Amino acid sequence: MGWWKAGEIGGVIGDEPLDVLGAAASTVVKQYQRAFGRRPTITEWEALLRTVLGVEEPEYRCAEDGVPAEVHITPRT
Repeated sequence: MGWWKAGEIGGVIGDEPLDVLGAAASTVVKQYQRAFGRRPTITEWEALLRTVLGVEEPEYRCAEDGVPAEVHITPRT
């Protein structure tokens, strides 16, 4: 598995975490397509990520360095 620096944050990411996140994103897309006949919007992705990253219960929180107040996804143009 490859590991590399994660942008400007000084952390690292690897193939396996990206594979897991990719599979989770595909599952979300499939659920939206089944339920609504479409893919989730950027606003819905932001709300989902904000909710997951900002869970109040520490045992379920993904990050230990606080609860994010905002999540922004910028589409490529």
